[in-house]
Parts: sequence; structure tokens; C-alpha cells
Amino acid sequence: MAMMTTTDMTTIPSRNSQMRSQYSVADERQIQPYQHPGGYQAWAAEGSKEPFVSSNINRNDSVSFKKYLTTKCVMSFLIGFIICGIPLAIMGALYAQKTSSNSSSGSSNPTSSTNLPTQCTSYTSIADTTRLTSYTSCVSCFWDISPYFIAGWYRFIAPGGTQMPAMPPSTGACGAAWPTWYNGTYPSTSGSTVSSAVCAQASGTLCHPSYYMPVSITNCNGYYVFYLTPVSTTNIRYCASF
Repeated sequence: MAMMTTTDMTTIPSRNSQMRSQYSVADERQIQPYQHPGGYQAWAAEGSKEPFVSSNINRNDSVSFKKYLTTKCVMSFLIGFIICGIPLAIMGALYAQKTSSNSSSGSSNPTSSTNLPTQCTSYTSIADTTRLTSYTSCVSCFWDISPYFIAGWYRFIAPGGTQMPAMPPSTGACGAAWPTWYNGTYPSTSGSTVSSAVCAQASGTLCHPSYYMPVSITNCNGYYVFYLTPVSTTNIRYCASF
């Protein structure tokens, strides 16, 4: 076995010292953290970047969600407005059309009931079918003498006719021996009144001078009213026709 000499033993520590010195310098240079001029370590800056990036991501998500909610609210409002607005618009148009139609109807008929004479709303209705010129079942059965008949405004209504005949009826018509007829023209203007005479066909005379009766007729915008007075004798009666 070879023995180490003193010189050899002295050389080994010297080599080790040189190696350790070289390793220590290199090791310290390698493992010593890099000092940034700003005063923080490199890995600290690298580590701080992660929460910063995460915060940006969360903020972007929040902004996107708010935009989504805003868009959804706007779309919901528009859809609701369309659903509710269209029926309201249609109803408004129909109401306006109806109002316009009523206004047009009123303007096209200027003579309303408020403009007509009082007798157009205050009269006595006669619907007696025995007054028709076509009624001949009973002769000399009726007459219009006082106190059975009184003076006033009368209106002939169906089924008893709507006006007085404009031509002489046949003898025995209207249930009277001497029937009557209107010897004049009817008023053509609404609200107007004309005065003429009612003739009695008596003793073979179409308009007997002894039985001449005055009459006034008012046009009530669709119907007529007659101012009649009691006749002077029996066998005379006011007749009606359509």
C-alpha cells in the first residue's frame, strides 16, 4: 500500500481550497437572487403578475355580463312595447274612425231632433187600421166629431198608415160614409210646415164645399205630423194611407 507524503497531503487541501473557492464564488453568483433596480426581486414581480391578470379577467367578465343584461332589458322592452303598442294603436285608430264617422253623420244631417219644431216630438199617434183607405168592411161606423175627437197634432203610424191620402178614396172607405183626403202638397224640407185643406167626398162631390177642413202638416225629417180639428158633422172621418 502506497503511503502519501507530506507534500502530497499539502497539495490536496490546497486543491480543495481552490475548488471550494471557485465553487463558492460561482455558487453565490448563481443562487443569489437578482436584485432589480427598483428594489424588488425578479420572482416577486413574476409572481405578482398572476393576481393582476386574474383581476383583469374578472373585470372583463363583469363588463360583459352588464352588457348582456342591458341588451336583454332593451330587447324585452322593445318586445313588450310591440306586443302592447300594436293593439293600442289599432284600438286608437278604430276609436278615431268611429268618432270621425259619428261627426260626419252629424254634419251630414244638420236638422236633428233639437232643431225640429215642438210638434215633431209632442203629438198623438194613430195606428188604427180602420182608417186605411183599403178598409171597407163597415160603412158609417166611425166619425171624428167632438167630443170624441179633439184638436191637436197627430201622427199616423203603422199598421194604420203613415200619412193622409192625396187622392179621393172610394165611397165607404175608412169606415165612414164620407171619407176624407188631403188636397195639397206635403212639405219637402225637414222642419217645415205647410197649411192646406182636407176634403170630404160627400154627396157625389170629391171635395164638398160644406165639409172643407183646414189642416197643417210638418215634415219631421222622416215622418209627418198633422194638425187636425174635429169635423163638423157625422159620417166624416180622417183617412190614412201608406
